[in-house]
Amino acid sequence: MNNIIFTREGGVKLNGLLKNVASSDIYLLMDTHSRDYCMEYLQLDIPACNRIVLMPGEHCKSLEGVKKVWQVLSDNCARRNAVLVNLGGGVITDMGGFAASCFKRGIACVNVPTTLLSQIDASVGGKTGVNFNGLKNEIGTFSIPRYVIIDNGFLSTLSQRQVLSGFAEMLKHGLLSNVDYWNELMSVDLSDVGGTEFLELIRKSVAVKSAIVQEDPCEKGVRRALNFGHTVGHAIESVAIDDDLDICHGDAVAYGMIAELYLSVKKMGFDLELYKNIRSFIRGLYPRCMGVDNPERLYQLMLHDKKNDYPGVNFTLLQSIGKFVVNQYCVYDEIIEALKQI
Repeated sequence: MNNIIFTREGGVKLNGLLKNVASSDIYLLMDTHSRDYCMEYLQLDIPACNRIVLMPGEHCKSLEGVKKVWQVLSDNCARRNAVLVNLGGGVITDMGGFAASCFKRGIACVNVPTTLLSQIDASVGGKTGVNFNGLKNEIGTFSIPRYVIIDNGFLSTLSQRQVLSGFAEMLKHGLLSNVDYWNELMSVDLSDVGGTEFLELIRKSVAVKSAIVQEDPCEKGVRRALNFGHTVGHAIESVAIDDDLDICHGDAVAYGMIAELYLSVKKMGFDLELYKNIRSFIRGLYPRCMGVDNPERLYQLMLHDKKNDYPGVNFTLLQSIGKFVVNQYCVYDEIIEALKQI
């Protein structure tokens, strides 16, 4: 976690880190939301032509979106010592990280995540990517950002729905780590996500992810645990992309965890009553996802998951809170039954 900075003074920290970089070598990627609500806070003095602004939303997380980033870098003769600052949510940090990792075979990037989801998940760990052919994160690289600046002061600009989207990833980290952290999350006050106490919870969540990533940076084994809830969740998101449905990443992951916990009950002996309590808690927080009424369609999308090395679908399943097992293959009937739990 040496490159991850937790602070309430994100702009000051960023300018300090870039003090030896010429302003002409700094590029700023953002969407219209982060431009309007967050850019001024950074007080980053760079030429207007070095600012890249995209429309918000998952539909921009595409090769066309990346092409726009590369075009600005190329038009301005960006050198290999250029730094791309990614200011925004997970779409911006995923896409910006991918663009930086490929341009001139790799330039440095700094992630300044402005949503809870990107602060505790998308901006850390070195995964980059874009959607392709209707599939979530189908194309991407592993590329560690030079720095990640996490300032939860940005979270005061978020709607409750956006907060909940990030909180789903924190719940995942809680289930992967230990009962104490899970219980903390069950009683957290989500009305004060900009406070110092919540920053400490973010730090704990990032620590869970970072420990796993350090053990397995390129996802050959234990890092697959971080995909808990995402095998089903990404299928739900792919349906949302295809059908133009308004579904947040956290909504999809939350309901993905319900299905994958059900598989854990059936195959790994996860406690049934605890599963029911967690399912009730999630359903109480998150709106039911549209587009989940066709388990067969979700199953077909899950067959494209990058973790599938053999016939079937690869899951991370839980024996108990904090005790996970990766590379658990499930067959068609098991998966359809689990999807019906959503």
